[in-house]
Amino acid sequence: MRYLLKHCSFFVLFILSMNIIPAQAERVVDLYSATWPVENQSTETRQKAMQNAFAEVLIRVSGSTDVVNNTLVREALPNAQSYMRQYSYKRLNAMEQMVYEKPLLLVATFDSRAVQKILKDASQPIWSDNRPTGSYWIAVEDGGSRRVVTDANDQIAIALNRAAARRGLPLMLPLMDLEDKSVVTVGDIWGRFTGPIKRASERYNSDYVVVGQLSQNGNQWYGRWSLDLGGSVDNISSSASSKQQVVADLVDQIANKLASRLALVLSGEVLAVEIYIDNIHDLGAYAGARNYLANLGMTESVSVLQVKQDAVLFEVKVQTSPQNLIDAINIGNNLRRIPSDQGINGRYSFSWRD
Repeated sequence: MRYLLKHCSFFVLFILSMNIIPAQAERVVDLYSATWPVENQSTETRQKAMQNAFAEVLIRVSGSTDVVNNTLVREALPNAQSYMRQYSYKRLNAMEQMVYEKPLLLVATFDSRAVQKILKDASQPIWSDNRPTGSYWIAVEDGGSRRVVTDANDQIAIALNRAAARRGLPLMLPLMDLEDKSVVTVGDIWGRFTGPIKRASERYNSDYVVVGQLSQNGNQWYGRWSLDLGGSVDNISSSASSKQQVVADLVDQIANKLASRLALVLSGEVLAVEIYIDNIHDLGAYAGARNYLANLGMTESVSVLQVKQDAVLFEVKVQTSPQNLIDAINIGNNLRRIPSDQGINGRYSFSWRD
């Protein structure tokens, strides 16, 4: 395959120009759908829940909880039903009712173009449906013992998934099987020791890692989490009368931090940025790299400028600054920056990792 890339550039470029590249980037489905817990199916209850669900969609797409304070957005909220495409109800099981505190969920889907137009008219950022995936290692102290939140059907797992879905964040909870337990302990997670946790997270191929603790003191719950994003660690904390509220607040803080780097107010100007990527050994690696660039929210188009041995030079056209593009690339797990050509003559260099 290296021979093809080195000696058959015209053939490779022909293949690469075809729009038949398989999707590899993780995309958030149902970005424009939201749920809201309700007591019944009455018209009055539905209208209130519809407005809350619409606000949730606007927050999720913009990436900011502050978007609902914008004047134009506030004016649109009472008209939520006119932006709705469809709605239905879901009956909750006993465990879910303990989290949602209601027997039903209203499920509403809103028109994506209308939502984006509201945000653009209000000069608010838009976060694409291509979003980083996080692995969440959370230790809970409950009843005098500590445990790790896994995919088991417990209240905190449900609360985590609910909060992440509300903000459009793909997340993974650890299996805590023999492989995980051979690398990391409950004590490592409780103490937020990032070394062993980052090693344990490698099997999950996540873009960022969250590690933290939840505990109760009297009637108050406390959460202390650390967000490791590209080697930069942010510590966040929250307290509330319920564990569900603490989890929701901490996930909100994480989403806000991610969105501050990835959700953008798109400009009308399109800029061309050269992205050089090496370690492209075959067409599969090329497809992954090109698709990764194409699926970033600010990308207008991606084209190939040059193929040379195990490297490809792309031209990426974006509706934002080159630095915003680089920040978005850096959050992902597949491209690692090479300390050369960083911004020189408009070129940035990376190495591909499968």
